[in-house]
Amino acid sequence: MSQPHSALPELHSALQARTSLAWLAIAAFFVFLFDPGIMSNDSIASLRQARSLEFNDWHPPLKALIWSLLDRMIAGPAGMLLAQSALFAYASAALCAHAFPRLSSRFPRWSVVAVFSLFPPAMTLVGMIWKDIWTSGFLLLALVHLFRARDALDVAVRRRHAILVVVFCFGATAFRHNALAATAGLLAGAAYLVLFPKMGQWLRLFAASVIGVVAAVLLYVGVSLGNGLIAERANPTTAIYLHDIAGVIVYSGDAENAANMVLADAGHLTDAPEQFLARIYRSYTPAAAGRIVRTSRRPATPFSINVYALDHDAESVREIHKTLVSKYPLAYLKHRTQAFVCLLQFCERDTWIYRSYVMNTDYSLPDTLNRESWQYAFRKAVLSPKLAVLYHPGFWLLVTLVGGALGFARLGGPRPSLLLFMGLSSAGLAVSLYFTSPIESFRYLHWTVLLGWTMLFLAAERRIEALAAES
Repeated sequence: MSQPHSALPELHSALQARTSLAWLAIAAFFVFLFDPGIMSNDSIASLRQARSLEFNDWHPPLKALIWSLLDRMIAGPAGMLLAQSALFAYASAALCAHAFPRLSSRFPRWSVVAVFSLFPPAMTLVGMIWKDIWTSGFLLLALVHLFRARDALDVAVRRRHAILVVVFCFGATAFRHNALAATAGLLAGAAYLVLFPKMGQWLRLFAASVIGVVAAVLLYVGVSLGNGLIAERANPTTAIYLHDIAGVIVYSGDAENAANMVLADAGHLTDAPEQFLARIYRSYTPAAAGRIVRTSRRPATPFSINVYALDHDAESVREIHKTLVSKYPLAYLKHRTQAFVCLLQFCERDTWIYRSYVMNTDYSLPDTLNRESWQYAFRKAVLSPKLAVLYHPGFWLLVTLVGGALGFARLGGPRPSLLLFMGLSSAGLAVSLYFTSPIESFRYLHWTVLLGWTMLFLAAERRIEALAAES
């Protein structure tokens, strides 16, 4: 693989370095549309950390540190909105330049960038001051450099881009812990492009995959160690464990005995043991963990533990979770499967729209917004709940899996397809969500949406290439 790209079309070589400045206009539009930024409880908690510089790992300390700097220049969410708008818009423009050169030559470059980055399921998350859009932005930049590594003529340049893939995967992991699952496929792609050029294709693919997984784990460990130095442990997975416990009880076929196991080993998790089982059945749904978590608005949940308190008894929850899952493994798998199916297909569409925030009018169209303004008109159109079908996670996951399968068949040759590694990235994220998804929310699969959207553009790119070859 020392000279893998000698057959590249001249057109591709000429266009690959030109990133359209349209990203500046796109970023400005995002700021106009979402100003000053849509805030949720998670956003507020992160802002508190930014201002107090007292961190816990429920939210990424890196985000709080960045926000702390921006908050001193532009108080509130507006600075973060500006930064994440620029990140996503630039990453989208760079991807269009390096992944879709023929589209960018056939149509005005700015129009390709606009169509890619303004597609509602791709861009609406920019308006939320959440860690998810930063994760997606860094993963997009990693994908950009994966394309650049593949198309580089010089070995040293190729390796430099592969290193940048690692850097941006580290950034994604620093913002969201389960980015670990999404980065493995991209890191495997980088390893495939720069290592073992004389090795047989299948052995090389296996070695690259192993390296990708190991590298992803090392990045995760590095982030965890760094966070541990500056952040208190918040045990954010406790709510997921409680959801699992409730699901296992419901699907166990032996609900009374399963509930008694919980009460015997961890009776302090509820303040109403005599009502525990009835409350499980009344509040449990595979679509959301939140309904079984105690808050001031939900005083009658089966579990009384305050998962938001840093000193809650997470160890007891983990122990009873381990005991219950080992006793009823099939019930656990049924619960997780139902939760994952809900994540993919909108089990409760109205609730899903509510949890999206960007299509929840309480957040997207607040009373403080001038109803006569262009901002209100654009938000009403772009953030309409009627567009929910475009976000369908199951569809986008299917696109990425089909694309990954096609990429597997096209892996050979002087210019290997990257579809396989994109598909692996999406599949890895899906597997992690199978075991950890706490609610039915599209933000968890935003990266899968972006990968699916990219694959559709690559299909158009390939079609233009075929037409050019015929002519």
